[in-house]
Amino acid sequence: MFNLKTIGFEILTEKTKSEFQKLWEEYSKKIENKLKNIESVKIHLKEHSPGGKTKFSINAIVSYSGKSIKAEAVDWDLKRTFHKVFNKIETEIEHIFHKSDQRAGL
Repeated sequence: MFNLKTIGFEILTEKTKSEFQKLWEEYSKKIENKLKNIESVKIHLKEHSPGGKTKFSINAIVSYSGKSIKAEAVDWDLKRTFHKVFNKIETEIEHIFHKSDQRAGL
């Protein structure tokens, strides 16, 4: 297993932290299956309140084999923001390794 570092999570309620934990367990397995040698994952949560309504932004960095993959998502709904950022990480992993496979075949 790899190191998970969260920043900005102190603003979350216990219920929301529990929901994040469930999402993390689901997505971390998917990410770990697609990407070997993961060293760490850093998730930075920011809360913005322009005009009273709360907007969330999440930056995620997955470090592996001396390299890193970055993803960012912004939305009004926190759970949807987590889904977006994790899906972007998965898509980026697929993109990187698909291109690597093409180059190897040349």
